[in-house]
Amino acid sequence: MEMKRCLSGSIVLMLSLEAALLVAGHPSAAAVDDFVAAIRLPSDTQAAAPARPWKCCDAAVCTRSIPPICHCQDEVRQCDAACKDCVPSTAYPSLSVCNDRYTGDPGPICRPWDCCDFALCTRSIPPFCRCTDEVEQCAATCKDCAASTSGPSRRVCQDVFLGFPGPRCTVEGNNNVGN
Repeated sequence: MEMKRCLSGSIVLMLSLEAALLVAGHPSAAAVDDFVAAIRLPSDTQAAAPARPWKCCDAAVCTRSIPPICHCQDEVRQCDAACKDCVPSTAYPSLSVCNDRYTGDPGPICRPWDCCDFALCTRSIPPFCRCTDEVEQCAATCKDCAASTSGPSRRVCQDVFLGFPGPRCTVEGNNNVGN
């Protein structure tokens, strides 16, 4: 609706300018074209939004503002190329954290599953984890979704993830599976 008002206002302005030039005795189309070329729309002056400084984030902390301002606390082996302020993790100095703040959606999660009840993880820090949950359909982030050994209608994500497995799918006292 806003764009229609702006566009109709621009058209009315151009027609009234041309009429004013005709009345004033300046029927020059070049003068009208020069004036129209000098008009700047808001979209002409807005810069492109900066790129998100990470491809994905499992531990995003965002403000409640609209749009949110987010910080990704994921500890990674190497920050994304778009990150401008990559610092060593305070907990694990061999890992890094992107200190950048981003205005907008924090982006997709990195884990190859949304949630996991039965995770197998190494004892390393950070751990390598696999989720052995049998689900109807693997999450969109899972790259290797295989048929379960218990039945062909169930699936298991075979991906191995460097990091903690994330939230559980079932809440205690509730058997609803969210994966």
